Amino acid sequence: MRTQAEYLIIGGGIAGVTAATTLREQEPDARIVIISREPVSFYSRVMLTGYVEGSIAREKLILRDEKWFSDQKIDLFSGESVEFWDGEKKIVKTDKGNEFSFGKLLIATGVRPTPLDIPGAKSNRVHYLWDLDEADKIIERIDELEKLPREKRKVVIIGGGFVCQSFRKIFAKKDIEAHLLMRGDYYWSRYISPEAGKLINEALESEGVTLHQNEKVKEIIREGDGVVLKTESGNEISAGIVLAGIGISPNTAWLEEGGIELDDGVKVNEYLETNMPDIYAAGDVVNYYDLSLEDFHRQGNWVNAERQGRVAAMNMLGKREAYNEITSFAIALLGINFIFVGEYSSKFVDESIARVDSKNKIVREFYFKGARLVGAMLMNAAEDRPLIQTAIKDKMELSKIEKLNLKEADFPLEKTKIYGA
Repeated sequence: MRTQAEYLIIGGGIAGVTAATTLREQEPDARIVIISREPVSFYSRVMLTGYVEGSIAREKLILRDEKWFSDQKIDLFSGESVEFWDGEKKIVKTDKGNEFSFGKLLIATGVRPTPLDIPGAKSNRVHYLWDLDEADKIIERIDELEKLPREKRKVVIIGGGFVCQSFRKIFAKKDIEAHLLMRGDYYWSRYISPEAGKLINEALESEGVTLHQNEKVKEIIREGDGVVLKTESGNEISAGIVLAGIGISPNTAWLEEGGIELDDGVKVNEYLETNMPDIYAAGDVVNYYDLSLEDFHRQGNWVNAERQGRVAAMNMLGKREAYNEITSFAIALLGINFIFVGEYSSKFVDESIARVDSKNKIVREFYFKGARLVGAMLMNAAEDRPLIQTAIKDKMELSKIEKLNLKEADFPLEKTKIYGA
């Protein structure tokens, strides 16, 4: 039997649920269907670390329960994945045997953690905190580690994933020895300056984390109740649990056939339209046209996905609304507050300037493409965010002299172009 829907949404995360909510507000009687691979209803991924830590109860993770979807008359098909689709015929089939036809489709399948591609990486001692199922497994393993002798209570964190580093409080509280392996000289070396990286390294070490710099794991071997990690430099590190955070990839494998244009995600214009009629995409899975950068890029986070879900829904309804937001997200780590604004990847950035106040542990990094400001990293300088967002949106350009003034710690910020001169 085929279910007919005016609006079909594939993906039950924040982008998909926001889109469904917006559609329902605008069209009270339309048939709205969400297909989600998650076996539970909509929950917060950003609160998973708190759940593992024990500060957030499991039921508090659930943002919208099954009753909410029922009350909103939104049909939620949980625990199902698309195994066939035809964009021209507007048909979708799932692995549970359900078949759907649609008037308009939203792709909101998000991203997945990039797996380690080394021997032994599939060990059940290696985890990627990405969904509720993995969170439960990590909790179970940490409970097991607490029962082991002190010398065997070890965790190895591989990579610079934001989520992995949030666990340091858990490890310290439970007296679990923590090791961090990173490919560069300092944490987040691909994105931030050595000055900021040094401060993070110092903070990590002050918390008892053992740093392994310029290291790359080549093999993971099961040994007893734990594992041994062998590195390319010849070192061996034992661990009871391994947490990996080496990157993310868009969930687009199911779209590789069918005509949708893919390029590091689902490629969409500023209206979040794909190259196929009546098919849209939103959230972390999209490589969207950024009106401020005047180029395509993929930069996902919770706020972006929520905003894009709403904009996509408005365009599915026939409105003409462009997505024109400056990406920004904040994270607190080791008592240090970080805010990333705009773009900071090497694809767009050809020059970076760091302004450092070591005494007060304040670092401002400004990212440029030619003369134009395209992004910034603010360490313990949250009050600067609105100014930076405005400057990026206004496509502000700085001369060589203006850049030098911005970098000079003794030059007053208020006399620089970005800050009001």
